[in-house]
Amino acid sequence: MSKLKVTATRDGFRRAGRAWPAAGGVIDTKDFTSAQIAALKGEPMLEVSEAPAENGAKPADGSKSKK
Repeated sequence: MSKLKVTATRDGFRRAGRAWPAAGGVIDTKDFTSAQIAALKGEPMLEVSEAPAENGAKPADGSKSKK
């Protein structure tokens, strides 16, 4: 499961069926089609980057994370 941080250059800018905040937000890529993700990444009014891993998040294989 991959997450992206999306920040709009103008609060409320719309793309991929959503209004994006200027403060930014984290999305789960599984909630969007590959075409929507490509549109977000290619949109000059949006800054899109990989979201940092959540602290204490379990690895995808279900094993316990090491701290």
